[in-house]
Amino acid sequence: MIIELLSNQKELAVTCQDVVRLFYPDAEIRLENTGECKLTLHIAADADGPAIKGTAQLKNDGTMALEQVSGDLETLPFSDDLRNHQKRLVKLALFRLLTKYTGLPAGPWGILTGIRPTKIVHRLLDAGWLPDSIQQYLTGAYDMSADKAVLLTDTALRQRAVLLTEKEARELISIYIGIPFCPTRCAYCSFPSYSVENSAGLVEPFLEALAGEIRGIGRAAGEMGLKVQTVYVGGGTPTVLDSEKMCRLLEVINDSLVSEATVEITLEAGRPDTVTMEKLESAIKQGVTRVSINPQTMNPGTLELIGRRHSPHQVADAFAMARQAGFKTINMDVIVGLPGETAADVQKTLSAITVFEPENLTVHTMAVKRASRINEAKDNFEISPAREVDKMLHLAHEAAGKMGMRPYYLYRQKNMVSPLENIGYARNGHDCIYNVQMIEERQTVIGLGGGAGSKFVGPGTWHLNSHYNPKDPDTYIRRIDEIIALKVDKLRSFD
Repeated sequence: MIIELLSNQKELAVTCQDVVRLFYPDAEIRLENTGECKLTLHIAADADGPAIKGTAQLKNDGTMALEQVSGDLETLPFSDDLRNHQKRLVKLALFRLLTKYTGLPAGPWGILTGIRPTKIVHRLLDAGWLPDSIQQYLTGAYDMSADKAVLLTDTALRQRAVLLTEKEARELISIYIGIPFCPTRCAYCSFPSYSVENSAGLVEPFLEALAGEIRGIGRAAGEMGLKVQTVYVGGGTPTVLDSEKMCRLLEVINDSLVSEATVEITLEAGRPDTVTMEKLESAIKQGVTRVSINPQTMNPGTLELIGRRHSPHQVADAFAMARQAGFKTINMDVIVGLPGETAADVQKTLSAITVFEPENLTVHTMAVKRASRINEAKDNFEISPAREVDKMLHLAHEAAGKMGMRPYYLYRQKNMVSPLENIGYARNGHDCIYNVQMIEERQTVIGLGGGAGSKFVGPGTWHLNSHYNPKDPDTYIRRIDEIIALKVDKLRSFD
């Protein structure tokens, strides 16, 4: 289906595409009048004195519909942000128009299609708003459900304890270290990852280049008086490295980055088939405080379908080893909406995880990423319907609550199988500080290694400048000197 999305300001049409895709996910959206389509949407934003308004009009084979939303500048929370208010009102008008026209149920997040909805709550909290007023504003201004408004507000309130002040943001940074190797590539994965079997010859030179980047950034940070608050070693699968290589990597991290200011070091041991007691004991010895063991599902048939070469039994073994090694904070990831799974399958996974008693549970709603095998071969995978995925997420929320966990970070992704969210749950005292800093973008996070992203954040203004390392290990190795120099320059110049 081809849809024309026309506007008196092209920027509005670009902004509103995500709203249209909530109702027509497979449509081709055109931002010009072509005369080829059946459905035409006209949107407009206007300001008239103290009032602003957004308008959406639909035309389809003689059918016409109109929706208009108005706002008074004197009642808006941030009167200095007129442009964003105009965009919001246009999106709201369009959302309400398409909800009526299609007869589809309004999504629980309303017009909030962005990745980090908690930022809105933090901005309101910064302005002195009370939680009840924020929840009322979210339901009215964004057509969000009351349940999601409460979830969003409660999550943001919990995060306030670890968000940095302007002074702290000038002194503390976090580090992400990406190891772009895995035993195999999972069907849903779009992250930089290469089969360690096919790329064995690149592992050692990659680690040498990475050690150089770690030392270079550590040296520059020290010269600037910056301390590392948290370190997150992810990937890929870091534990795909053998014990000697992993120990060597952790030693470089300790020597170059860790100080008395470092309160958290996370190691992704996401594939249970790569976990050994030797690796875990080495990680504990090197100061790792948090480990992530990720089944994604505890159903053998699904594990085989998505290309994870491990069994539920291996998940249990890996978790037991982590406890025996001395880890006090263990995270487990699950994905709801995996191909072919039902709410009953997810309940089975959650019941199995409850027995382990982890401190963290991270629940992802599956997103069909462009670079994933699922997207490349859609006909081979049965995607769960949106209503079933909603049930799955509700089951996960209940299970986390029974384990004494509450949401502590939340984000959304494009191309989710249902327009829902990813949530991190934690027991009291076990929130992953890195996850909060990374999602809320109020701390500079330096990404080192394959495909790692850096976020240079201006203290107080919270303005963001992003930079990414090459995904391909060979390119990363060849360009390492240039990569280090560029990153050090960005770190020194961005404030």
